This record gives sequence, C-alpha cells and structure tokens, in this order.
Amino acid sequence: MTTPFYRQSAVWWISISIKFAESSSRMEESTCRNDHVQFSVAKSEDYESVLSFVVEHYYKDEPMSNSYIYDSSPADDDVEFSVSFLFQGMAIKAVDRDCDNRLIGVSIANPIYPGYVEDLLKSAEQAKTQKWRDSLKLLAHLQQSTDVLQRYNVSKCYDIEIVAAHPEYRGQSIGSRLFEEQFKRAKQLGYPIASADCSSYYSARIAEKVGMKCVGRLAFANYRDDRGVQLFQPRAPHEEIQTFVKLLNV
Repeated sequence: MTTPFYRQSAVWWISISIKFAESSSRMEESTCRNDHVQFSVAKSEDYESVLSFVVEHYYKDEPMSNSYIYDSSPADDDVEFSVSFLFQGMAIKAVDRDCDNRLIGVSIANPIYPGYVEDLLKSAEQAKTQKWRDSLKLLAHLQQSTDVLQRYNVSKCYDIEIVAAHPEYRGQSIGSRLFEEQFKRAKQLGYPIASADCSSYYSARIAEKVGMKCVGRLAFANYRDDRGVQLFQPRAPHEEIQTFVKLLNV
C-alpha cells in the first residue's frame, strides 16, 4: 500500500492546528475598497509573501504563540511547517485588486488523518525549538481529547489552522470569507469535514458565525507540563482553546 503524501514525512507535513490571529489594536482606515477583494488558492510563487504575511499579521497576535512563557516570538520551525502546506494546495489568499493586488488575507489548512496524534508526538521529539515542541504536545493533547475522525466516523479532516487579515481590513468580514473559501477548497479536495482549533476568543466567534459547531474546549489554565507549569498564559478574553467542526456536503 502506498503511503499517503501527507504522511511521507511527519517532520515536514505536521503542522500545529491551533490558532487564529486577532489584533486588539485599533483598526486603521483602509484607502482601498473591500468590494474588490479577490480570493484564490495560493501558488508556490506566493510562498515568500505568504510567509512574511503570517509572521507579521498572524503570529504576533495569535494568543497561544505570543503567550508562551519562555519566548513570545514566532518559532521558525512552526512557521515553516505551517506555510509548507501551501505547496499542497491548502492555502487561500485574499488580495485587493484596487490596490495593485495587495495581499490582505491568508488562510492555511492541513490534513488530520489516522495516526495523526502519533506523528505529532514524533515531530515533537525532533522539533528544533522548545516552543514548537511544547506546542505540538498541546496539539496532540487536543486531538486525543476531541478525536474528530472517530466522532464523525471519517478517515480525514481538513483542519483550518491559520486565518489572518491585514489590520487595515479587519472588521470587514475578511476572516469569515477566508473560512468560507476554505470550506469550498476542502470540498474540492474531497474532505468530508473541516475543523478549527481556536485559541483566540474572536476567531471562535467567527467560527460560530460561519456555522461551525464547538465540540471541545480546553482552558489554558488547565493545561500544564510534566512539572506543573502553565506554559501558555494569554490575556483575557483569550481563556481557552475551542475546537470547531463543520460537516461538508462533498
């Protein structure tokens, strides 16, 4: 039996599915019209611009990433793994055609499959940074708790990992539209369900808005390492990670 492409290398194809960015800063006034926003599947030539975008507009605001007690800066191995799924056709970009196709939004997903938890833990052992290692362990804990494959009796799930909008466009439903575009992409790729692990209070509200159902919760205060240390300590209102699922009519 041929090994599925997304399991050929646990190191390169495992990506943490916890997170959605939401800035608490005041939104700037955009000089471009939102009705000229275009969504499309990101291509290989978009890699560098997408990577720069998520570092600047996602990881800096994502509650889990910026609340890690030992290092609040993005872990390079986390970023590289996450953006690598662009090459599998699982990234959506939003551009403003009235602003020279300015990149204003990005969403990236990754596959969940049988044996995913085991691969997460193997990848944690090989992680370059302690932050990525601890993040992978938390993700494995979440996956064991929710087990969406068994819950819905499916063999794979399209996990929407990253949703980020440019600050000038936040509050204009870019996040909701990125979710909807990812649902369409998931169906094109033959996925029966989509999921999202939201560490941001605001992204959880967006997930609810687009019709996703909450199937699991984990309070940050209740997750600790083997020494009893709370590794992730985000500020209010980000108090828990909520796992959402949406059934897709493939």
